[in-house]
Amino acid sequence: MSDTTASDDLSAFQLIRSYESFEKYFTDAVRVRAVTYCTSPKVLLELFEEYHVDEMEVVVGEKTDFREEIKSVGVTRKLEQFKQEGDLRIFLAPDRDLHSKLYIIEYPDGEATILNGSPNFTETAWSSYYQINLVDEFHTEIGSSRFEEAIDAYQTHLEECDDEPFTDSLTQALDEADPEEDEDDIIERWVAVNDSPDRNETRQVHEEFTEAITDLDPDVDSDVTISEDLAKYEEKTRDELEDAFQSYDAQITGTSIRTPLSEYGQAVNTYYDFPKMVVEEDRVRMLTPEGSHIQLSEPVPSQDVLDEALSNLKAYFQTVENYAKTDDTEAAQAHMFEALLYFFYAPFVNRFARAFGAGEVNGVEKSLPFLYIHGESNAGKGTFIEFAMRLISDNTVTQPIDGDRIGAGLPDAAREPQSSFPVVLDDVERQKFDSLGGLRNYWDEWQNNRFPTFVLTSNENKPKDWFMNRAKMVHFKMMFEGTSEARLRAREIIEKENPLFKWFAHRFLATPFDVTDLRDEDSSRDDLLAPVREVFLELFNESTHDVPDYFPQRPAEWEYDIGRDRWLEAYESDYFTLSTQRGRIVASFDETFSSYEIDDTYLRNLPQHIRAKRQRKEIYITSTSEFETWLGVGAEQKAGFLDRVRGLLR
Repeated sequence: MSDTTASDDLSAFQLIRSYESFEKYFTDAVRVRAVTYCTSPKVLLELFEEYHVDEMEVVVGEKTDFREEIKSVGVTRKLEQFKQEGDLRIFLAPDRDLHSKLYIIEYPDGEATILNGSPNFTETAWSSYYQINLVDEFHTEIGSSRFEEAIDAYQTHLEECDDEPFTDSLTQALDEADPEEDEDDIIERWVAVNDSPDRNETRQVHEEFTEAITDLDPDVDSDVTISEDLAKYEEKTRDELEDAFQSYDAQITGTSIRTPLSEYGQAVNTYYDFPKMVVEEDRVRMLTPEGSHIQLSEPVPSQDVLDEALSNLKAYFQTVENYAKTDDTEAAQAHMFEALLYFFYAPFVNRFARAFGAGEVNGVEKSLPFLYIHGESNAGKGTFIEFAMRLISDNTVTQPIDGDRIGAGLPDAAREPQSSFPVVLDDVERQKFDSLGGLRNYWDEWQNNRFPTFVLTSNENKPKDWFMNRAKMVHFKMMFEGTSEARLRAREIIEKENPLFKWFAHRFLATPFDVTDLRDEDSSRDDLLAPVREVFLELFNESTHDVPDYFPQRPAEWEYDIGRDRWLEAYESDYFTLSTQRGRIVASFDETFSSYEIDDTYLRNLPQHIRAKRQRKEIYITSTSEFETWLGVGAEQKAGFLDRVRGLLR
């Protein structure tokens, strides 16, 4: 600060009129200590890096979980790195708000500037466009009495903070993690923050209603009344219930809520965009969007009706052969059937959550993947999900949630009504995944609840990386004709009454389940839908129908792997070479490939169980044996065997 004279007595009132005011103080700074009420981790990191500050320490006075402000694994990783090196430390005050704003800025010539006033450590506060702020400005020397007074004031605020700096719990999580676990997964799990169950009273009300429904006779009429005592809940909970039931017949007072079963079902469907389904130990029941109370589990009445239901199912898959263009009809049908198996599994996801220890065991989100259906426009995704939803709802649910309506509150809101019906999102654009960050740790707060799983469709080949680690991905690689004949035939098939799910549910609930049943003997990987396949095969075997060739005996994304085909074709075309370096397989791509192309076409098309990272034009694969088994290519093998490899894999 060569343009200022150091003096303990110099002070002035300064209006903050532009961002240049900030630059004037922070350019050439070597050390900054600050107290601010609000800021963001990203802003602190950007300012720290932009001005090349050697050391910065910030006290954030707003009582909040600072992780909620982080939207990027990359930001978190940098914050953790700088914290460990002692360069950038952030301290949080857990018990009280600290509304002070204090900046102690040191320069290499031994001088210091002290600012005491109203601007927070944000870009908005230091720009006069949105705010006007005033500071007391002192220029002094490091070690002067004025400087020491400022340090004492800073220390007083620091004493109100946690002893350890922000991200210290992440440091501990990284230190205690399994060495085989990917660091990004640990960071994502740490970043994700949701409301704890004990703070969501509306969820508790719905849970009480769910228990009341299970106590009712299965054949009870839908106009029966259910009720809940509201005296133990906060006023805002009653307000939320009034908002949800404002168009329906419900009596809500300061002490209770009473509503007919039919009205409750319609209110849930309207407010949350999916219906109330209750899966019990021995039955499934649902409150339809129209207000009916129906049972969705019963034994197969006769072989004739089973034959008819399976005929309808096979007719739907026949539309792929009759009306769609695809380079592999059987593969397209297999991926479609795999998605259907997931829909039949979806209502029972909480049975699996219990078996996997959801809410208690780390990493459960990978054991309970969401379904992601991707494919080009006109691939039949929208028609398929309508068909699947109709099947599992006795033809009463026909519309998914439009992807344009996705908001950040959706993951937590989906847990609120305590329904087992899947949340189906259609045509989700890639940027919308930023609003679905709550799915990162969706199952962490499961406590023997009834949470729905999610199904998403999209034209995007690959969504965000964090979601890919939590998703079962199937590819609708086909294009349907836009003819009137094709549309009318599809409409005739999907609108036909088909009770197949009822018979499946009855059989599935009666089948014992253990996580060891999921292990695939050939690959030592878990096949989540293995119990679902078994029940489907039983139903086919009890009918006069043969099991279709396209029925996926193992996960379709394993047997008909689009990503593997891309890797094999690239290898045959000499787009990359394979070698072994320090126990890792290295795929070295031609210099003509961009980093984006390598990531999008190859890195993201590796199966989820294969660990790999890209550096420049090379993909480093640490899951060596898994990669060689998947691709059918050894690291030292040469090209020229593509057809033989494909034959062996099929």
